[in-house]
This record gives sequence, structure tokens and C-alpha cells, in this order.
Amino acid sequence: MEFQSGEWIDIYRELLPHDDWQELVRIQVTQDNYPFEVKLLERPVKQNRNTYDLSDWTVLSHIIMTETSQLKTFLNQLEIEQIGMSAESKTILSIRKHGQEIVCVTNDSVSMYGVVYEELSESGTEYENFFDAVLPYATFPVEVVFCGRGVLNDEDSIHAMTLTDTNWQAVFEDRLLHLLNRKEITSGFLPTNYSKPSRRTLENFMTEFMLCMPYNFIVTRDANGRFGMLDHFCTKTVCQIKCNTSCVKTSYAVFQLRHFRGLPLIQASA
Repeated sequence: MEFQSGEWIDIYRELLPHDDWQELVRIQVTQDNYPFEVKLLERPVKQNRNTYDLSDWTVLSHIIMTETSQLKTFLNQLEIEQIGMSAESKTILSIRKHGQEIVCVTNDSVSMYGVVYEELSESGTEYENFFDAVLPYATFPVEVVFCGRGVLNDEDSIHAMTLTDTNWQAVFEDRLLHLLNRKEITSGFLPTNYSKPSRRTLENFMTEFMLCMPYNFIVTRDANGRFGMLDHFCTKTVCQIKCNTSCVKTSYAVFQLRHFRGLPLIQASA
């Protein structure tokens, strides 16, 4: 297994079980030493929508954070309105270390820099390989958010559920197979003459909602605050972040908290 590093990961806030973006910020900064440079920016009303130049954005706040309590107070008092995936952001929170941005929060996503990730096994489906890597090390119950927006319309495309054990298949069958009845599933990667399957099975579901489709995602969070994500940008990868810097506990996809992007597993506490 080859490890990669120095990457970004973008996590849509709609997919976080509790929109707990502050927790992801704390996870990321825990892996470096203070001080950090923190900027809060607002988009000008008349800015060209197609430009990504932040030089003309309004600086609402520019602070050098020197200790944990200072950053904690700042984050607790900060509200960044959540908007839908890929919508136009109006606010950006940027945190830098030595001039390198390490975490960025916008209205629709959280971006974290510095991932080390490892490819998953190719022995099964994307779903099977992901859960086989994540669940053996999870503390139950595990919250799971599934997004099928690569196939479905925005309405009712995100579904949350809870796993109490490793039998994710039973939960998916109970909570998600009804999506195979949706009219939208005849589009996407499947041929235009494709007809709905006569039987709603997990196999049919995994074929229809392939995770290589843009905007099909799985995000998990276990009882110890460990996050996991599998998305279409790198569907054979899963990573793990630990808040402490102790030795690696798993042989798959491991990285210390200073690393992050691709398909992650993020852990807020040991």
C-alpha cells in the first residue's frame, strides 16, 4: 500500500451529522503549535461571481491566536451560515501556519490540508471496502450520513442513520432501498433504456448509487468523535486522524492529525 501526502480534503457541511465544523477546526489545529493566523473574510456584494480572488474580500477579523482558549472562545462565538453544496459562499474562515493555510471553512464546506492516505482493498465494492476499513476500529453507535445527490434531486437526497454494530448492510437495506423507486435513478451512468430493477436489493442499490459519481458520499462519526468519509474524488481511499500523536494502531489508511484529504477518517480523541 502506497501512502500519499500533502493533499486537501473538502467536506460538505450538509454531510456532517451535526454541522460540527468547529470540531474539525479544533482537530486540525491540535496537530500544530501556536500561534496561528486567523482571518474571517466576507464577499463584496458586487464581486464577480466567477472570480476566486480573495484580495478584494472584506476582512472582518484578522487575529494571531496564541493559545487554545483564545481560539476556542473565537470559534464558540462565530456563526457561519450553512448553505447547500457548491452554492456561492459569502464567508470564509481561514487559518494559517507559517503562511500555509491548514483549514478553511466556508458556508458550504470545510477544507483541511495535509493528508496522508492509503488505498483501500479492491476485493469488494466501494461500500464494503469502506466499512470493512472503518467499523473494526469504531466505537458504537456510529452515525452514518449517506448522500445520493449524484443520482437524486436535491430534495430528500441526504439520509442519516445509526449503526449499533458492524451489520451496516441490514441498516442500508432497511433505510435506503426505497430510493430505488425514485424516478431519477434512470439517469447518471446507467444507459437511457435502463429500467428499474424488479427487486430492491442491496446489490442493486450499490450499483445504482456508485460512489464514483460526483455528489455521492458516505460520512460517518463514531461515539468517540472519529469521522470517516468516502467520496467520489478518491473512492478507494480511507484515512484516519488521531488527536494525539501516538503510534499508528491500524495497518490501513493512517495519518496523524496534521494530515488530511482524500477519503478520511478523522478522530477527535484517542
